[in-house]
Amino acid sequence: MPEIAVHEVVAAAWSVALNREQVADGDDFFALGGDSLAAMRMAASLRTALDVPVRMNAVFQHPTLAEFVTSLRADYGPAVDKAAEQYLTVLGYSDDDVQAAREKIR
Repeated sequence: MPEIAVHEVVAAAWSVALNREQVADGDDFFALGGDSLAAMRMAASLRTALDVPVRMNAVFQHPTLAEFVTSLRADYGPAVDKAAEQYLTVLGYSDDDVQAAREKIR
C-alpha cells in the first residue's frame, strides 16, 4: 500500500534525524528532541529519498509523524507514494542485484 511506503520512509528519516530506534504516529518531532538542525537534515533526507521539495518548515506546521505524512501525501499526491515505493524497492537490492543490473547495462 502506497501510504505505508511513505510512512516507512518518513519514519526512517525521522528516526535518523532524531537518533531514535523508532518513532510512532503520535510522536512529536520536537518533543523527541528535534530542533531546526535536525529538521533540516530530515527534510534533506526526504528530498533525496522521495524526490520532492520537502520544506523544513513542514515539520513545524505538522509536528507529529502522522500529521507530517498526511501533509506530504496531500501536497504531492501519487508522486510521493510512487517515489516511496521505488525507494524502498531499491533499498532492498542486494549487492548481487546491483551487479547483475550493471551487467545488463553493459
